[in-house]
Amino acid sequence: QIENLIIAMIDMDENKFEKTISNSILKLGFDETVSSIICPFLEKVGLLWQIGTINPAHEHFITNLIRHKLIIAIDAENKSLLPNSKTFILFLPEGELHELSLLFYSFLIKKRGHRVIYLGQNLTVEDLQQANLIVHSDFLVTIITGAISRKELQDYINYLADHFPDQTILLGGNQIVELPDPKIKNVFTMKRKSDLDNILLNID
Repeated sequence: QIENLIIAMIDMDENKFEKTISNSILKLGFDETVSSIICPFLEKVGLLWQIGTINPAHEHFITNLIRHKLIIAIDAENKSLLPNSKTFILFLPEGELHELSLLFYSFLIKKRGHRVIYLGQNLTVEDLQQANLIVHSDFLVTIITGAISRKELQDYINYLADHFPDQTILLGGNQIVELPDPKIKNVFTMKRKSDLDNILLNID
C-alpha cells in the first residue's frame, strides 16, 4: 500500500491514491490507516525529497490529498461532547506550516468527545493568548518540526509553560522526539501516537 501511494504521488494519480486509501480504511479503519500506512509513507516522502527523487509539486499534491481525507474524517466525527469534556486548542507556532499531524490529533481528540479549537498554522504567542482568554482551554497542543536550535526550542517551551500555567501543554513533532523530558509540571511530550491516546484515556 505504501508503494502504491508512492507511485500515485509520482504519477500524480488521484484515483490510485483514493483506491489505495479506501481499501486500507475498509480493512484497518481510519486510525490504523493513518498510523500504519500514511505516517510511514510520509517518512518515505521525506527521504525521497532529500535524495531528489521528487519535487515540491509531488509533495504538495499528495499532502493536500491526505489533508482533505483528514478534514473529511474530522467533519464526520459528530459525537456529543463528554459530560467531563475538556477544551483543546490546537495550533502550530510561527513558521510551522506542516499541519497533517495536528489535523490527525484533532481527529483523535474530537473522536474521544472533547472540544477542539483548531487555530492552524503559523500562530503567534500573542494570538494564542487572545484565543485562550476567549475559550479558557484546558490543553494546548502543538507540533514542532521545523529547523530550530535546542536552546530556541527550550526557550519556547519555557515561555509557553510560564504564560499558560493553568493549561496542560502537549508537544509533538520531529524536534520533540529528540528532546529529553522537559521536566516542567504542565508540559508533556508526545513522541508517538500512543502518548496522546494514553493522555486522552486518563482525563478525569
